[in-house]
Amino acid sequence: MRFRKIIGVMTVAILVTACGGGNSTPASAPASSSAPAPAPVDNQAGTATSSGVISLEPTWTLERAPPEALNIASSDVESILTHIFTDRAVQSATLVKDGYIIGEMFSAGVDANTLGTSWSVAKSFYSAAIGIAIEQGWINGLDQKASDFLTQWQGTNKENITIRHLLEMRSGLGDPGTISRSRNQTEHAINTIKISAEDSQFFYSNPTSQLFEPILRTATGVDAHTYLRQELLLPIGIDPNLVGMWLDPTGVNPLTYMGLDMRPVDMARFGLLYARGGKWEANQVVPQTFVQQSLSTQSVFYGFQWWRLNNAYFGQATPISISAALGLNGQKIYVWAEQDVVLVVQTQYQHNQNQGYILSELNFPNTCSGRNSCPNSTGSDVPRYNERELMVLLSALTD
Repeated sequence: MRFRKIIGVMTVAILVTACGGGNSTPASAPASSSAPAPAPVDNQAGTATSSGVISLEPTWTLERAPPEALNIASSDVESILTHIFTDRAVQSATLVKDGYIIGEMFSAGVDANTLGTSWSVAKSFYSAAIGIAIEQGWINGLDQKASDFLTQWQGTNKENITIRHLLEMRSGLGDPGTISRSRNQTEHAINTIKISAEDSQFFYSNPTSQLFEPILRTATGVDAHTYLRQELLLPIGIDPNLVGMWLDPTGVNPLTYMGLDMRPVDMARFGLLYARGGKWEANQVVPQTFVQQSLSTQSVFYGFQWWRLNNAYFGQATPISISAALGLNGQKIYVWAEQDVVLVVQTQYQHNQNQGYILSELNFPNTCSGRNSCPNSTGSDVPRYNERELMVLLSALTD
């Protein structure tokens, strides 16, 4: 497998022996595999250090800049990217510090404009939409009953489940896997059986996150995709025309537990928004308190649709504790808010945009081919990189 590594303003082509995990060139990859031209940094605001090197001031632009301009060694960035690409199913890795892209790596046939998919990373986006809806008054607050919007729950054992319970995956709802085989996935989510008392335990459940779809539609009067575009994507500079937004097999219900196809830089924008407390330039897009709660542990390693990669998550000590939006087959947005660091990882993705975004057995976000984990795959899954070791490598950025 051939991949390109871009560190600051230097591009290096590297040839690596192919192994396992399907075709490294997604169907959606542009015909050209040339690396995007690095943005010039001559006019960026900065201050001179004692060594004479210009130290750049934080930005929102996600321009490309050499790591040294941010007092980071190129070798540390290279170590992070190389470690991630020990996972041969990875399509792209994008490292951001202080709002600058300081390192990128892509598999063959892929560049910065190639879409990856989110899988469950989308949960974190639609959680943000819930936070915005609360701030705008469409939802009264975290402790409002979900049954105010899901009237089917009134008079049932689900009546007292709150918005907070849903965000924390503490609603008592089960069914983590079978929703993907349903035609009307919103209806499936509403009808999901409650297996424990609300607030009694953390239980990861896709139907729980799909409930954001009818809640947002009922609360705001627009569908979840429209609300996300208007209130989150556009305010942070993401062009909705460059985002694939999946619907369930009815072709009507937006998926809110999965299903956003995006460029790595746009996932990085969302990560930067959360690293900076929900603020984008002068605008508070997501309420700061909501962001803080999202990235904090409401359970031992889970917030509001965000994971906390801490000692409990790894089952052993880790040098840093950061937050992450995680998706099937290795989709990642890591947010180290304390150091203004964001890292996006996408795995190899096969989907022709001409197929559209209505989920079916023949049209789905195919990352399983690259991971060698499809139902008809033979042999073992492509091994993943060691995530705790990645924490060690990230911690070196501040040494």
